[in-house]
Amino acid sequence: MAIEKELLADLLAAAIRISQLPGVPIADLPPVIPVTAQTLIEKVCPDQPERCRSMAALFDTEAYEIYVRKPLDLRNTITLSFIVHEMVHVLQFKQGGHARFEGCPAVLANETQAYKVQNIFLNENGSDWREGFSLRFMTCPPETTGEIKKDTGQ
Repeated sequence: MAIEKELLADLLAAAIRISQLPGVPIADLPPVIPVTAQTLIEKVCPDQPERCRSMAALFDTEAYEIYVRKPLDLRNTITLSFIVHEMVHVLQFKQGGHARFEGCPAVLANETQAYKVQNIFLNENGSDWREGFSLRFMTCPPETTGEIKKDTGQ
């Protein structure tokens, strides 16, 4: 199912307005590609698939594509919020390139911003659903090797 350009423009406008990141023309957006859960897992966590079972979407900076897990219900605010979340990553990428995504602290900062935008979008569209709870438990190791670890409180 292809996403209509008008809907993409609306979602991009929301991502720009809420994040306050510099905008990009809609023509500069990567394609949004519906994929199976298995395909998403293989792209993100091929060596540890159990870590990615609940993943709903991904912006792939290398391929410059947004992948969204099927089934894709474009009438569902939660589904749309995942696309907005990934558009924030596109805006971050357009602003800072690959360097913006290097290292654990940068990844956590980017995710924090994208989840904040996603949750504001959900709230503005009448949903009390929230995403990003697991970020509260993630920390970077002192040596900041780029690997995100879950804080177990020990």
